[in-house]
Order: sequence, then structure tokens, then C-alpha cells
Amino acid sequence: MESEKLLIALALAVILLLLAAAVTVLLVREHDRELKLQARMGDIITPASRPSNAVEEAVSLVRNVSRMEQFRERAAALIGVDLQQAETYPIKWWLVPPLGVLLDMGLIFLLSHPLAGYPFLLFVTKTFGAVVFWYLITRFIFNMFTNRRNNKLIEQFPDALNTVVRCVRVGIPMGEALRTVSRDSMEPTKLEFTILADKVSIGVPLDVALRELALRVKLTEYQFFATALTLQARAGGGITQTLEGLSDVIRKRVGLKARGYALTAEARTSALVLSVLPFLAGGMIFMVQPPYIMTLFTTKGGESVITGAIVLLILGMGTIQFMISNVLK
Repeated sequence: MESEKLLIALALAVILLLLAAAVTVLLVREHDRELKLQARMGDIITPASRPSNAVEEAVSLVRNVSRMEQFRERAAALIGVDLQQAETYPIKWWLVPPLGVLLDMGLIFLLSHPLAGYPFLLFVTKTFGAVVFWYLITRFIFNMFTNRRNNKLIEQFPDALNTVVRCVRVGIPMGEALRTVSRDSMEPTKLEFTILADKVSIGVPLDVALRELALRVKLTEYQFFATALTLQARAGGGITQTLEGLSDVIRKRVGLKARGYALTAEARTSALVLSVLPFLAGGMIFMVQPPYIMTLFTTKGGESVITGAIVLLILGMGTIQFMISNVLK
């Protein structure tokens, strides 16, 4: 009973901490937006007060951020949140930690049955294991969101590059070429190039807009694209050959990954069969001889066995998926 109360108190404390962290992040973000707005208004109203520098800055993808922004990004990165892409998640990012708490409580409830006869292990699991499970679940969800979006970006990027090359070859300016990509591409490439084209159209320098795109997406292909266009804008020269080469390399990488999926089809099918087979076998046994299978649900030992089997099944599926993901990388 005491352990149950301790678990409830721990869950409430985690929820309160998450809510406090979410409120803090929102306040800090609003403060940063206010500061950026004031800085932009100051640049517009008093442009002559800005010091002129004849030396152009070096081509770099590094941006200067405040300590508060660095702290906020590092704190969010601990649980896998990318604040620059948080608006592209399927759900609000601040809903994921409470969802992780609910899943964590369900997992602890499942583990409490097979560990009921071991008070010390049960106490450790409910106190320290709850935090570890919540952390792993939350990171897994955010990484799933990010990886799914990045995979789509990489698959669509060669077509976007070819569109830019064709537009440049017929004499269309780079800004209009980016706008063409934003109109013809699918999501999420459409969103990224729309943001890029909008910034260029309102007067943001092309190198600055490209740098922000590379920092927001955090993909090597986009970083190379930003660097190549920045060098071409500053030093001149042909950009079509570079973009064509980059498009060809990305297409080969996408094809290689598709080949990897084909080669791992057997392992993925085996994992699917192993995950479905226990439930099918249990259903068939229940139809043939219900009293035999109901022992798992009506006795304490049966509950421990079925709970342990479910936990081991989840761990096994996670291990297989982890191995396949590492191979595909």
C-alpha cells in the first residue's frame, strides 16, 4: 500500500515538473520573440546606426544564440525534442510527456504482478524504473516523429534539387526557383521551401535564409545544399553541376536504403509473425478449451506468467527493431 502511494506521488511530481517545464519554455520562447521583434524594429527604424563592415562574413552554418536559448534547447534535447521542428510534429510536443507518464504507469502496473513476490525489486522498479521508462518512452516517441519526417525530406530532396537546376538553366532567378519548388513539392519539403522562399522574398539575404534552413532541418544534405548556394551567391560560378551531383548521390543513398529494407524483409516478417503468433495461439486455445487458458487470468501465478510474457515480447520486438534500424543506417 505504501509503495502504491509512493508511485502515485512520484507520478504527480513528474507531471507537475513537466507542466512547470512546459510553462517555462513557453515563457522563455515568448520573451525571445519579443526581443527579436524589438531588434528587427530597431534595424528598420534606424538602419544608419548599424556599423558598416566591408569585409564579408565567412560562410558558416554556426549561429550565435543566447545562454538562455542554449539552456532551453539542451533541456529539450534531453527528452528528444527539437524546438525548431516542434511545430511539425503530428501532435503538440508538450502532450507527449504526459502521454509518456500514462504509458509508464501502465508498464509499471504490468511489472507489479510478476514482481509482487520480490518487495525490493518492486520498490526499485516503481521508484527508479518509472523515471527511466518515462525517459525512454518519451525519447522514442520524439525520435519516431523526427526520423519519419527526415526520411520523407531525404526522399523528396532529389526532385527538389532537379527542379532548382531546371529553373536556373532556363534563366529563372534563384528566388523564383525556390518558389517553384515550394509550389510543386509535397509535404514536408513544401513547407521548408515555402519558409525559405518567403524569407528571401521579404528581403532576407539568401545565405542567411539557407543557413536557417540547414539549422532547422539538421540534415547533411540540406547543409551541403546551403553551403553550395551560399558559395555560388558570393563567389559566382555554375551551380547546376554541383546540385546535379548532390541529387545523384542522394538518389543512390535512397536506393541503397530501399535495398536494405528489401534485404531485412525476412527479419521484419519474422518479428511480425513472432508478435502475432502468441495472440493467435491463445485465441485458438480459448476457443477449443476455455478453462485451460483461463488459468492465466484467474490465478496469481497465471497473471505473473502472462505479464512477464508480454514484457519479454515488448523487449524482444524493441531489440529486433533496434537491430534493423542500425543496419539500415
